[in-house]
Amino acid sequence: MKPDIHKEKRRRTCYDRARKRWLEARRAQMNNPAASSAMQLLGIFGFLLGRMPVAAPVSAPQRYVAPAMSPRQVQRIEAARHLGVPTRYLDIVLSKGKVPYPVLVEHIRQGGATRRDALDELRKSAPVEALDWLAHVEERHLWSELSRCFRPDASEEDAHVLMLKATLAWVEAQKKSGGGPSVPSDTEHELKPPKPGDDDKPEDDPQSPKP
Repeated sequence: MKPDIHKEKRRRTCYDRARKRWLEARRAQMNNPAASSAMQLLGIFGFLLGRMPVAAPVSAPQRYVAPAMSPRQVQRIEAARHLGVPTRYLDIVLSKGKVPYPVLVEHIRQGGATRRDALDELRKSAPVEALDWLAHVEERHLWSELSRCFRPDASEEDAHVLMLKATLAWVEAQKKSGGGPSVPSDTEHELKPPKPGDDDKPEDDPQSPKP
């Protein structure tokens, strides 16, 4: 008689052992809901962190190194230093001998380093009598008053005359406000009436009539 195969005890396989562990873990999660929630949150956070882009490493700031100047630039700088002019005016000075007033006025309006270079050149060509007024204009930033002295159709002599007129007007305004040095007026040089006793001559004066 053949033995009954169904009645024999089946040998457990790897699948049976894995299924048993899964069932035991499931029963443990059902018995401890807090641990189950924590595992779920941990899984969610792990998923979100995995989708975040990886930040690139921050590199240390590099020191700026100016590019090397070409031989032509070095020659221009040396030539401008020899002539005593800014490099921006080198070509104009070499071709015309000096910077025209319209160019200087336009550069003064631009401000910054361009204005500083233009004012330096303007002091070289402006009348000496107008330098104090020019310093006043620069200190108070009265660029509109400076622009009135330089008309597009005016010559260099006309510009000098207008600067001198502006200087005289400024000096007169300083006198009226008391801010400038006092200059004796023409009336102070006139003859004043003599005070009593000024005309008295000594008795031994040979020109005095004798009684």
